[in-house]
Amino acid sequence: MNNEEMENHNLITAFKKMWSNMFYIEGKTERVDFWLGYVTIAIIDLLFFTLVLGTNSSLWSVILYSIVSAFGLIMTFTAAIRRLHDANFSAHFLWLLLIPIFGIIIVFILLVTPKSDENRHAPSTKPAGMKWESNILNWLIIIVTALALFGINELISNAANSSNNKIDVSNTSDNEDSSSSDSSSSSQSSSSSSESSSESSSSEESSSSSSDEDNDKHDDDDNDDQDQSDDNQDEDKDKNNDDQDQEDQNAASEQSSSSEDNNKENTDNHDDQDKSDNQSNDDNNKQDNNDQQKQEDNKQTDNQSNEQSKPNDDQNKQQSQNESSNQQENQNSNASSSSSK
Repeated sequence: MNNEEMENHNLITAFKKMWSNMFYIEGKTERVDFWLGYVTIAIIDLLFFTLVLGTNSSLWSVILYSIVSAFGLIMTFTAAIRRLHDANFSAHFLWLLLIPIFGIIIVFILLVTPKSDENRHAPSTKPAGMKWESNILNWLIIIVTALALFGINELISNAANSSNNKIDVSNTSDNEDSSSSDSSSSSQSSSSSSESSSESSSSEESSSSSSDEDNDKHDDDDNDDQDQSDDNQDEDKDKNNDDQDQEDQNAASEQSSSSEDNNKENTDNHDDQDKSDNQSNDDNNKQDNNDQQKQEDNKQTDNQSNEQSKPNDDQNKQQSQNESSNQQENQNSNASSSSSK
């Protein structure tokens, strides 16, 4: 009896029971069978997860992992319901899983509790010939669960890629800052590597007459020297690229300085033009003032001349009046003389 019980309770038999009762929730599942089946499902999921990581999250591996996870999730969920029935608890305790930490701890304690002797749940009444594979609704549930898990995996992978891109951008900026310091160290390493390559070539010439073992060693040294020369060439290329970048920066700085000089010259020219315009305006204002003064002087001279001409007119009037009076007197005298005659 003990041998039969040990054979019945193992990873394979527990997984088979969970597989055959995937969509059956009315029966009971013993504590040993539940945890052995759960460990088997966890191992399978871990294997497929390593496949996803090994293929760099390729599409086919993620789809396969989602399908396998869907089967494992449904089997674990229905087995947990039967395990709670076996411990004389209601399946509604699984709603506690929605609570992040405390709910998971409570459900774990309930699943670990042993079988209850006074159990209100009836024993398993599943027919022997009943198989879930023949029901189309069960396959629809599996497909929907697999699609949901696939969407969750894609969201997680996209979030991880976006965070990695941000980290890469920050690392590239740091590497650009440290490239200038690395260029000097690379020049020193290139000089030391050139000296080592010359020494190794002289040693090869001196040891060419040695045995076959020495020739093999020298061949290895030649390969190492070629690798070093390739590394030196790569370093020289990096230096040339750094020099070009510095030249471009210098040219850009020179262009900016020349543009600044041009701007200064333009501003100076504008200032000179403004000054000259102001001077010309001042000169025009002075000329206008001079013209006004001249006009005023002319008016004053005209007034003076008019004042001087007024007494002359008065004298002329008096003379004319005197002459007229004299003529009248002469006429009168002539008239009197004629009358006396």
